[in-house]
Amino acid sequence: MVFLVVILLYGLSYGGLIIKPEEALKNSFPQYSFEKKNFLLPKGIKEKVEKASKSKLRSSIFTVYLLKKDSRTEGYALLHSHRVRTKNETVLITMDKNCRIKDIEVIAFYEPPEYIPPDRWFKIFTDKSPENPPVLKKNIPNVTGATLSSIAVTKASRQAVHICELFLKEQFR
Repeated sequence: MVFLVVILLYGLSYGGLIIKPEEALKNSFPQYSFEKKNFLLPKGIKEKVEKASKSKLRSSIFTVYLLKKDSRTEGYALLHSHRVRTKNETVLITMDKNCRIKDIEVIAFYEPPEYIPPDRWFKIFTDKSPENPPVLKKNIPNVTGATLSSIAVTKASRQAVHICELFLKEQFR
């Protein structure tokens, strides 16, 4: 019996899917409809994103939700998956049509839940853009106890604004 309780508590101590992307978008941006698109970032664009963001992309395959109002694209919500420590995290980075960050939502987190930075920390990313990208310890503070998570989210958001600037704005108007 004790073994069963230990296994159950261990299973509950690690996260997983927190919210579906569609649900997060409906909750945060009810004024928009959205359209899901998968895309492969062309090699030349991938290299430009890596240079601009000063970090390597783990993949060239992404999912974006086009935020629409009256059939016009008003913004983008990019799903970004990356490794935090030993396990993956997926965040939904929502940007306006000028690639300024409007929201970041943790969609899935497979590390222990205490490694997720607090909601107020994610608000600091608001209005970061390709011209003023998020940089840890410069315009984004580190989170004590969630250092690896804060590094991963900051890097992902910096990559996202450059993917938006160099690809999404042209490809999905």
